[in-house]
Amino acid sequence: MLITLGSSVPVSAQRGGIHPECRSMRNQRSCTCALNNGGRIVEDPARPGRMGWRSARRGTGAHMAFMNCTNGSG
Repeated sequence: MLITLGSSVPVSAQRGGIHPECRSMRNQRSCTCALNNGGRIVEDPARPGRMGWRSARRGTGAHMAFMNCTNGSG
């Protein structure tokens, strides 16, 4: 078995993997699902100096994939 460090394989929230960028977020699983499905990390306007995450735009396939991930079915 060959394991590559720093590979670009997506982290799966269903299998317990959390994106490093999401480790400081309140909801790490949803953050990971968002990043795996077209989401992004942004500055939080309500909390200066803090970061937050945003999912893909509603009505898109990426948003449906995000919802399936957070619900544990995708």
